[in-house]
Formats: sequence, C-alpha cells, structure tokens
Amino acid sequence: MPPLTWSTLLTEWDLPVPAVVLLAAVAVGYVAAAVRRTGWPWGRTVAFLAGTGLAVFAVGGAVNAYSAALFSMHMAQHLLLIMVVPALLLLGRPLDLVQGRPRRVLGRAARPLAVATHPAVGFAGYVVVVVGTHLTPFLQSALTSPLAHGVEELLYLGSGLLLLLPLVGVRPGRPPLSHLARLVVLFGAMVVDAVVGVVVMMTPAEPFPAYAAVVRDWGPGLVEDLHWGGAAMWVGGDALMAALAVFVIGRWMSAMDRGDDLGSWLESARRSALDLGEGTAVDDDEEALRSYNAMLARLAGRERRH
Repeated sequence: MPPLTWSTLLTEWDLPVPAVVLLAAVAVGYVAAAVRRTGWPWGRTVAFLAGTGLAVFAVGGAVNAYSAALFSMHMAQHLLLIMVVPALLLLGRPLDLVQGRPRRVLGRAARPLAVATHPAVGFAGYVVVVVGTHLTPFLQSALTSPLAHGVEELLYLGSGLLLLLPLVGVRPGRPPLSHLARLVVLFGAMVVDAVVGVVVMMTPAEPFPAYAAVVRDWGPGLVEDLHWGGAAMWVGGDALMAALAVFVIGRWMSAMDRGDDLGSWLESARRSALDLGEGTAVDDDEEALRSYNAMLARLAGRERRH
C-alpha cells in the first residue's frame, strides 16, 4: 500500500459493487420522487445526495482502503458513517417523499416503527455499537474478514440513523421529539464518544494484531496512531455532536420566534420527561393539551374584547 498523501486520499478507490449499486439506486429514486413533488426544497435534495456521495467515499474510497492500515483512518470512516452520512440523509427528509403503497405499508407498521425509532432505543444501539466495535475483539475480526467489515459498516450507518432520526428527522407513528429531549440525547452521545475515546487514548499498546501485521515504513507508529484515533473519536465525535446541538438549538429558537409561548416551553419540558422515559403517556395527553391551549386562547380573546 502506498503512503497516505493528499494525492492517494483522492485516488485510492476500491468500490464494493453491491454497496455502490444500492446507493446509486437510492439516490436516483430520491431524485425521481423529488422531481415529481411540486415545491420540494432543493436544499433537501442537495443534503441527501451529499450523504449518498459521502457514503460511497466512506465504503469505497481511500478512507476505507487505509482503514485496514491505520486506526486513525478507521476512526475517520467510523465518524463519516455513524454521524455525517446519517445526518445528511435525514436532512433530506426521504420519508416525506414516500407515497402510494409504500406509505400505506409504513402506516400499517407505525407502532413497530415507533418502538424501533424511540430515542432510548437509538441511544442504546449507539452505545452498544461504539463500545462493542472499539473496546472488544470485534474490530480485529472486521480487519481480517471482509464479511465482518461489511457488517461493521452497516452497524455504523444503521445505529447512526436510529440515533439521529428523532433528532433531525421525524419519528414514524409518534409526535416530534421535543427540542430539550433532543439536546439531552446529543449530550449523552457526546459522553459516550468522550469516554471511549479517552479509553483508547490511554491504551499503552496496540490491542489489534491486524494493525501490527501491516508492513509500512510511513505514517505514525502503532501506539501513536491508536492515540490519534482515540483523540479523533473524542474531539471529532464531540465536535460533530456539538454542531448538531447548535442545529437543534437554532430550530428551537426559530420555533419560538414564530410565536410559541410559555405553553410551548412547558409542553417541551413535559414531553422531554416522557420521551426519555417510557414515552407511553404522550399520545394520551395530546387531546388534553390541545383543550387546555384552546381554553387559554379563548380567555385571551375575551380579555382583548374587554
């Protein structure tokens, strides 16, 4: 393998045909649906196509090729697949483009989807994947088995989508997650990245024999590379989570500027507690909440008339 340079970073490609065909089909299907949808925001299309393009680069470009030689490059691939790509795909709002029979199928599966996309499920999956692929022998298997490596990539992408779906997208079969609850989940994910990153940085010897078996006379030493990867998880992962937190706060402030009042803040706090707990009472309280808000509106109207 040639030394990693800016040139090889752009020119070393080993595209897995099934993944590329699948991603291309998804991109074409999205564009076709967006063209048929009158008034579809072009920004969503750009975000989705950027996500599919980065996914191709992550699984078939130099990031993937050099991830077998450098732990730090493995971490770059990890961050792309578990955070950047899912965020871009979900900002494209692909579920909003589903129409016809597929949408009816989703409607019939609303309850199972609501459970699968619960923020507690997404957070638990994120913890299991991040810890299980870095603090166990799983990564060694992924470095020596193409099948295990493919499973690893799917785990990163899938866990990232489940974590971020209720944060930057929508939850099928459930009301939108409150902004406060979204920030709590993001903070929890930042803690996970920081803890695992610090553990890796404190590891005194190369824990994965596959990296030690790679013959190269360039780049950092084994332990130095390991620590670079741990720092990337800690600093890079938390930076990406912080960027998402800024995005969530911006949307929250925009919602307040559009006329949300104190009742919205109280509702946000109430739904945060329910969303991060069992989450079963939210639907039961929706009608009562609407009635309460309607009563406040009627009282306000009477005061203005008098």
